[in-house]
Amino acid sequence: MTGKNSPRGRLFTIAEACPLLGYRPQTIYNAIYSGAGELAQLPYYRVGRSIRFSEEDINQFLERRRVEPRGEGEKFGRTPTRRTG
Repeated sequence: MTGKNSPRGRLFTIAEACPLLGYRPQTIYNAIYSGAGELAQLPYYRVGRSIRFSEEDINQFLERRRVEPRGEGEKFGRTPTRRTG
């Protein structure tokens, strides 16, 4: 089923999804079976005994974790202070 089109785009195996998600296979398996952690929020399909992730779901998962750059002086949540001498 890998590489085939589905209503939600291409379906990826865990091995194929690892480089996209930035996690090791065992970390993904642990999240699926324990239901804990941010990866547990990623929907998946059961195809027989195999687990597949849709391309659309992976993209949405990554987009939810997107961090916009902060403006100057907002590093670490602080505002710039000026020293007066």
